Amino acid sequence: PSIPQTPQVSLTFLLVSGHRKSQSFDPETTVGRVKELVWNAWPAHWQDERPPAPSYLRILYLGKILQDDDTLLRVGFPTSLPPASNATPTIVHLSIRPYALPSDD
Repeated sequence: PSIPQTPQVSLTFLLVSGHRKSQSFDPETTVGRVKELVWNAWPAHWQDERPPAPSYLRILYLGKILQDDDTLLRVGFPTSLPPASNATPTIVHLSIRPYALPSDD
């Protein structure tokens, strides 16, 4: 028996530095949860850009900062059935809010 396919939202996160990373999510995932998932799976070669917590991340789409309690479906991202290899990910900008590094003294 085949497993029923559930639609996914495929996003490509683009950092100011030019780094990019693609990830897929359930359409009912909140923007706040997406930030947690992205932060938890932060690529090793981006370590110098990793903020201290997911709350420092901002996701921008079409020039607007997405609110943590919105779902991806409510924002209006397109969905596709896996395998999403034929789906074009939606590009969003990942901005990191400024923060003070803890001092060593």
